[in-house]
Amino acid sequence: MTVSVSAKRRARLSYETSPAIYNIMRWIISRLVRLLYRYEVQGQENVPLEGPAILVVNHLHLFDPVVIMPAIPRRVTPLAAAKWCKNLFIGTILKMAGVIFVRRGEVDRQALRACFDVLERGKLLAIAPEGTRSRKGSLQRAKAGVAYIATRTNALLVPVAVWGVEHLRDWKRLKRPTCHVVIGKPFRLPRPSGKATGDILQELADLVMLQIGALLPPAYRGVYAERVAALEAGEHTGPQVIPA
Repeated sequence: MTVSVSAKRRARLSYETSPAIYNIMRWIISRLVRLLYRYEVQGQENVPLEGPAILVVNHLHLFDPVVIMPAIPRRVTPLAAAKWCKNLFIGTILKMAGVIFVRRGEVDRQALRACFDVLERGKLLAIAPEGTRSRKGSLQRAKAGVAYIATRTNALLVPVAVWGVEHLRDWKRLKRPTCHVVIGKPFRLPRPSGKATGDILQELADLVMLQIGALLPPAYRGVYAERVAALEAGEHTGPQVIPA
């Protein structure tokens, strides 16, 4: 059976949502976040106001995309685990927000095509390189997927560090938690000189995590703590990011 170009296009844009719905959600979420948290944002000027880019974010809590949305002055297309499609409440909200659902544990080619499509259209994509929430409250080893997408598209990357969002339960002690969102300087990854093997992509994904880790307090740096410390001390060796 032949699939028309328009049908393929519709499949790629299955993540799209109405701009009006997105803006209403952003307005509501912005006020909800500022009600639930003492909300502190730094580095908003580092978000490019136009053109394709990837926000690369650490992942501590289910609310991470929620607390990031008010800090970003552009519409963002985030990734989310496909398992949430089965949850009527959360799945509906995520669809309204225009997320790309990703099947974990496999190469999800449909999700990859959607990611490439977002960037080709000059939009803003958001990826958590770790692939899943940290159970320890600190950085985990990145998956290579973020490096694959970034090197295939030569996309600009914008590191975003979030912490404090995981303390929402402090409300049980009648304490209002503080949520921090810090946006770092944009950069690009070096292009591999030869074939981008799995090891090379993993090395580049680790390089992305170092940029995120440098924005986090030491207690949140997890498996990258020593390498971030070396980077800060000017002792980092190996590939270097390319400042935008």
